[in-house]
Amino acid sequence: MLQVNGIVGGRSPISLGAGKSVDVQTIVIDVPKGKKLVLKSLNFLLSNDAFVFKIEALPSTGTFTARGGAGDLTPNKVLFNNTTGDGVRIFLNISVRNSARNARTLDRTSSWLLKMARI
Repeated sequence: MLQVNGIVGGRSPISLGAGKSVDVQTIVIDVPKGKKLVLKSLNFLLSNDAFVFKIEALPSTGTFTARGGAGDLTPNKVLFNNTTGDGVRIFLNISVRNSARNARTLDRTSSWLLKMARI
């Protein structure tokens, strides 16, 4: 089981224009051959309901999106399936997008906790 947590932090809130997004965390994860990286649970709290929380496993196409600014979810979503004959290093990217028609502010205390498994 892997746990990843984060907080926006910084000295001031982040202003996001309508439809704009910001990357808030990127980490590297090794996925052994024949294994899958599965998002088991997600707990997040963002400062506005217009924000969309997005998790991507790059360079693959695995993506999970959660709307509504907050949630305690158990998606059990496969983010990456390693069908190669070798271990693969992926980038797990976490971003926040403003889905509103006007600018919103992402507070420094907005935070998240992801639990993932390599199965």
